[in-house]
Amino acid sequence: MFDHKYNVLFASGLGIYSFLNIYFLDGDRLFAVNLAAIPLFMLILILCLSVWAINLFIQKFILENVSNFHPLLVQFGLGALGVLVLSFLSSEISGSLLGGPFRFSLQNFLLTAAFTSRINLFLNSVNAIYFFSEKLKQKAVEAEKLKSLTSEAKLVSLNSHLNPHFFFNNLSTLSVLIHEDVQLADKYLQKLSEIYRYILNNRGNELVRLNQELDFLNNYLDLLSIRFEQSLKFKVSIESYSSHFLIPPAVLQLLVENVVKHNYFTQKEPLEVKISSKGKRLSIWNKKQPKEVVDYSSGIGLQNISDRYRFLNLAITIENAKDYFQVELPLIDDKELTFS
Repeated sequence: MFDHKYNVLFASGLGIYSFLNIYFLDGDRLFAVNLAAIPLFMLILILCLSVWAINLFIQKFILENVSNFHPLLVQFGLGALGVLVLSFLSSEISGSLLGGPFRFSLQNFLLTAAFTSRINLFLNSVNAIYFFSEKLKQKAVEAEKLKSLTSEAKLVSLNSHLNPHFFFNNLSTLSVLIHEDVQLADKYLQKLSEIYRYILNNRGNELVRLNQELDFLNNYLDLLSIRFEQSLKFKVSIESYSSHFLIPPAVLQLLVENVVKHNYFTQKEPLEVKISSKGKRLSIWNKKQPKEVVDYSSGIGLQNISDRYRFLNLAITIENAKDYFQVELPLIDDKELTFS
C-alpha cells in the first residue's frame, strides 16, 4: 500500500485530518503546552509524511529480504521502532527550534511518540486490509485459473474420445481391402487419415462450424459405405441457413457410431438414418432395428455429447420411441455464444 502512486496525497490528507483533530478538538497533543497553528500544522504534516516514508522504506528495501516472518508483522514491528526514533529526533529538533516548553523532555517525547505510534498503527491497519484484499484477489484469480485449466483438461478429454473399437474395426476393414481392392483400400486409408486429422486438430476446440463438422461426417459416412455398402442409408438434409452455426466437434460421428453400434442392418433390411436441421436445432433420426447382442459399448457416447453441451450451459434432447430413436442438438450462433 505504501508505494501507491498517490501515497503523498494520502499521507498529506492524514496530516490535515490530524491537525484539525488536535487544533480544534484537542484530540491529541504533541507537547505539554499548545503550539501556534502554522508551526503545529507543519510539524504534524512532516510527522505524517515521515511515518509514511519509514513504512515505504521498510516495504521496498527490507521486506524483500525477510522470508521467515509474516510481512505484516515485520512491517508493523520495524515501523514501531522507526516512529520511536522519529519521535526522539522530532523532540530534539523542535526543542532546538522552538525552545522553552517545547524543548526535549520525557513528557514531550512520550506525547510525540504516542501521536506517531497512533499514526503508524492506523496506517498499518489500513495496510493489513489492503494486503489481505490483494491476497484474496490473487487467490480468486488462481482459483479461476485452476477451474479453467480443469475445465479445459476435461474438455480435451471429452473431445479426444474415440471408441478404440472404431479404430480396430477400421484397421481390420483396411486389411481386408488391401487384399481385395488396392485402389479402394487407398481411398479408405485417405478417408481414415482425414478423420483422425480432424479429430486431432479440433481436440482442444470447444466449437467448430457446422459445415466443417459435416465435411468430417461425410468422410465418416464414406467409410461406412465402403464397409457396409448398401446396408446403411443416410439422408443428410441441412438448411443453408444453418451452415454458419457452431457445434462441438465430432458429435455427429459419435451419434452415427452409436446408431451403428445398437442396430442390425443388412442389404435386405437396410438401416435408415436421417440427419436434418431446422432453425437452430439439428436432429439425428434412425429407424430402430435393435441388435439382440450389442457390440462392446463404453456407455459414454451420449454421455460424452451431453457433457460437452453442459459446458455450454445447453442440453441435448433424446427421444427413444418404439419405432425410432432421435437426438436433437442445439446449434449455436457465434453472435449469441453461451459461455461455460
